[in-house]
Amino acid sequence: MVQLSFLVMAVSVLFATGNSNAASYRSYGYDFFGKVVPTLDPYSPERVIDVNQYAKDVRDIFITDDGRIWIADSGNSRVVILEQNGDLVDIIQAFATDKGQDKLRAPESVFVGQDGTIYIADTGNQRVVVLDKDRNFLYLIAFTQEDIEKSDIFPEGFRFRPRSIGQGVGNNLYVICAGVYDGIMEFSEDGVFQGFIGAPKVTPSLRDVLWTRLATEEQRARRRLFLPVEFSKLDIDERGFIYTTVATSELQEEVVKRLSPGGQDTLVRAGKLPIVGDIKFAADMDPYTGPSTLIDIVVRENGIYSVLDSKRGRVFTYDNYGNLLYVFGGPGSHQGMFNRPSAIESYRDRLFVADRGKNTITVYRPTDYARFIHLAVHYYEHGQYDRSAEAWRKVLGLDASYEMAYIGIGRNYLLQGDFVKAMENFRLGQDRQNYSKAFEDHRSEVLHENIGRVVSAVVLLLVLIWLILKHRVPDKVKSKVNAALSRGGRVKQTIRDTLEGVSYAKHLAFHPFDGFWDLKYLGKGSVASATVLHALLVFSLLCSIYYTGFIFNTRDLNSVNVVREVAIVLATFALWCIVNWGVTTLTDGKGSFRDVFIYSTYALTPLIMMLIPTTIISNYMTVGEGYYYYLFLSIAIGWTGALLFVGTIVTHEYSVSKAVLSIGAIVVGIVLVAFIGLLFFMIIDRLIYFVIDLYNELTYRMV
Repeated sequence: MVQLSFLVMAVSVLFATGNSNAASYRSYGYDFFGKVVPTLDPYSPERVIDVNQYAKDVRDIFITDDGRIWIADSGNSRVVILEQNGDLVDIIQAFATDKGQDKLRAPESVFVGQDGTIYIADTGNQRVVVLDKDRNFLYLIAFTQEDIEKSDIFPEGFRFRPRSIGQGVGNNLYVICAGVYDGIMEFSEDGVFQGFIGAPKVTPSLRDVLWTRLATEEQRARRRLFLPVEFSKLDIDERGFIYTTVATSELQEEVVKRLSPGGQDTLVRAGKLPIVGDIKFAADMDPYTGPSTLIDIVVRENGIYSVLDSKRGRVFTYDNYGNLLYVFGGPGSHQGMFNRPSAIESYRDRLFVADRGKNTITVYRPTDYARFIHLAVHYYEHGQYDRSAEAWRKVLGLDASYEMAYIGIGRNYLLQGDFVKAMENFRLGQDRQNYSKAFEDHRSEVLHENIGRVVSAVVLLLVLIWLILKHRVPDKVKSKVNAALSRGGRVKQTIRDTLEGVSYAKHLAFHPFDGFWDLKYLGKGSVASATVLHALLVFSLLCSIYYTGFIFNTRDLNSVNVVREVAIVLATFALWCIVNWGVTTLTDGKGSFRDVFIYSTYALTPLIMMLIPTTIISNYMTVGEGYYYYLFLSIAIGWTGALLFVGTIVTHEYSVSKAVLSIGAIVVGIVLVAFIGLLFFMIIDRLIYFVIDLYNELTYRMV
């Protein structure tokens, strides 16, 4: 069936013409930085099957190999079978048993096995009804109250309310039951209960744990239990892996799972973004507040799967590695949009989405955009890397900003040994892992070709360092320089003092106690030299932002605002100095505001010393060597923190314990000042809007 699907897809790509049905929604994706990126429509609505004359509440749909659509109609308590064109085939509402006629009640799911066996989640009657291909009754899966009470597996108050069904390895039946938090129920081919698989984790938040520790028994009794999340729908691929969704969960990274027959989550989450649906959403847009609500999933060819978001009516499609391929759909009344989407299915290259709000099934056909994406994934999964790269190039011809296409092309260049072009494409695709692989191979290639020059450069560099360290500047030269500066008048003298103050930072970094003492009492530093050091820090930070190696630089340089970055650094430092001076004044600190400014700036010396070297070497390191990069940065930050601590002790003449308490008070003070400042600006912002609205209203009334 998969091969037939791709034959149809390939022919469609070759002979595709323009789409006659334009989509009403706006399709999009997310780039590496989590920004919404508009895309071409991957799917367009082909037709809408109106089932109002047959169904009242479409909860689930299933499509058999012959293309027939099976609908679980909870409103009319029946299963409706339709042809692809919407013509009625049959209705299953009742069935004959040994005890007489029996009826369905509010079914929520239907599944048809390869042999034609029909499984109906008869939710209202708390059972699964099993019929043969001729609609004859076979058996029921149900639990009596006596069975529940005798078993030590089921929790108190358990009720068997099946909501989703699938058949896996060995014809075992897997059932998601409403209100059951122990996982998916597994039954043998003849309906014998085997146990639970894939139980979600119970992970209460730190706040919940602290509350439980501190609350009284009565408060704990009123608080809801720490229950695991509940599965919503499932689908099973041809290898027996169970793909399932969780409608609501505090663990957003687990809202989609792929369970092995043994119940282990094997979903690959190697994509740039979490598999959670929307990652950006407006917090104040009711009723679309909060993360996506993924209620159904359908497994497709080559490990691709699509999930349905009932909150915003969107379909998210991911590949086998967890990369988001495309998003389409949306809430609305136009064709292709949804009111209350409830289920998703696929048949060949079409997608079918049921809407219980409209009682419709929308059939979507792929555009060239989606066809090329799927072909590229198909060729890659089957080892045809050249064809995959060619398909990705066609995707880029339609959408030049599609990052996955660059990654696919880069992989092909990497396999061909063209590391430079591979790096170029991986960079455009924001793929740092594969870029690192290509860079490592390219670096080895360059080093192998230039080994002699590299060794000579390293030896020369070491000799120069040794000469600089061993031979100091002669005193005669120093005296001549000083004499020249002294003849230049007061300006040159000021420059000389400032430069000496700047150079003193190196001594202070390695001898902090003596350094901070001399800084305050012997005048080794000045406001001017501290200002120069601060300027050097800002310069180093900007160099780090713009010139850190691609592998370690995860910032969107196109959105970096230099003025804002500098303002943040200066504002943060100013806040530290102001609160520091205020707190230490109240706690008998001996340092003035000038002293605080100078010692705090000198304490930043390790960052100034380390940022530019680490920025340079980051351009020649791979992901595997990133340990050293982050180690150097951690040393610089830790060193700076230690200097701030020592500077506080020496400048304010504190004991160690008093310094710890003072720094803690300073941190709390900074948080409070920042909060009050933010609140003040929010009030001013609201006041400005109020004045503008009032002015517009008065102007409108007067006119």
